[in-house]
This record gives sequence, C-alpha cells and structure tokens, in this order.
Amino acid sequence: MDEQWEPFEALDVKLVNIMVDPMNALAAEARDRGMTSIVAADEDKSVSTAYDALEFSMHPGIKPGHTFVLVNKSGRAVWRWDWIGHGQPMYVEVDDIYEDVAKRLGNRG
Repeated sequence: MDEQWEPFEALDVKLVNIMVDPMNALAAEARDRGMTSIVAADEDKSVSTAYDALEFSMHPGIKPGHTFVLVNKSGRAVWRWDWIGHGQPMYVEVDDIYEDVAKRLGNRG
C-alpha cells in the first residue's frame, strides 16, 4: 500500500503495519521491501487480540491473517476487512480499501 498511499493522505489517516514477529525481523523485511510506512511489532499479540485480528487467519489464534482495521483517533475500530481464504485471493485492491475508508469517514478528503 505504500506505493499507492497518496490518496489516503487527504483522509487524515496513517498506515501502520502491525505484525507479531520480532521487531528486528520486521525491520529487515520492511527495509527489503522498501516500506516507508510505520511498522510495529505486536510480539505479545495484545493489539491483535484487542482488535480481534487473530480469528480470520490461516493460523487462527496464533498469528493474525491479512486484516485491515481502521481505528479512529479514540482507538475504536470503525471499519475492517479480513481475508478469509478458502479460494479467495489473498489481496484486496487498494482502490477498494480507499473507497471503503473514505465512505466510513464520510467522504472526507
């Protein structure tokens, strides 16, 4: 999403990639992939648990899946998209995410 983030800037949202892997592994991967957005480690899975990101996964309860969560400035999840697998592509179009987020935010931007 980093490469296609520009339209989101007008929506006053930030992209934060949260994964349960150790930070040193995440830093190396982010560098290798040329990521410019925030990368955060959730090694104790407290954030993943708080936003119910462990349910829809290839490893339920162990690792989060491909989940997008829009969290408002109060910390409340106001939108989400989960890849649930089983024949579905492991990808969602960035334009689709943008449209959903903009709609949820009242088409601000």
